[in-house]
Amino acid sequence: MTIPADQAVFRARRLRREGDVPENYLFTMELADDRSGQVTASCDLTGKASFTTVSIVDPEGRAWRMEPNRRIMPTRWAVSDPARQVAMQFDREIARHLANPLHKVILFLRDAEGKEAYRLVDPRTFLPDRILGVGPDDWMLVREEKPVAMAARLPKPVDRAGGAMDGIIGRLKHWIASSDRDWGIVSAGSGHALSAPVALGLLLILIEMTETASGGST
Repeated sequence: MTIPADQAVFRARRLRREGDVPENYLFTMELADDRSGQVTASCDLTGKASFTTVSIVDPEGRAWRMEPNRRIMPTRWAVSDPARQVAMQFDREIARHLANPLHKVILFLRDAEGKEAYRLVDPRTFLPDRILGVGPDDWMLVREEKPVAMAARLPKPVDRAGGAMDGIIGRLKHWIASSDRDWGIVSAGSGHALSAPVALGLLLILIEMTETASGGST
């Protein structure tokens, strides 16, 4: 994927931090702006994000919250801002999936009143691929049928300092870095389509949904 320099990109990074961590701490997920390198949202995970309440911290240190509608087989997740106002809801609409397992919408994004704001859709059109359940690298975020962003696997940045690209060792390092990918959200323009806390929450749910479908892990 080639991304223009002026295009807005959020990149998720998984890491383990030291110091004061919550009980049952697993790892931290950070969301950074690719152009500035600034961390725009972060959260500590103590279990599956789709089954627990997740506290998402913004750059001002304020806590947002993502909560499932229920702890057993949740179908909706609400992201609330620091004032506890719902900023976005991710709705799986499981009834549609049961009626049509090939339904191309993986999540509906709804506002506080439940009105549809976006859809996260499978962009593939080749029916056999969808029947076989081959997981796509990209998911399209659309608004009124217009693409506004892509949730995608992004190649990790390659460190070119110190002649890292010279010789066989350099080429091998480049290949390894290119084969390892970060999850991210690439917006269609120079501005981010989603706020950082909402974008991080969406990626957390999407990663777990695709892991469950493929039987793998990040």
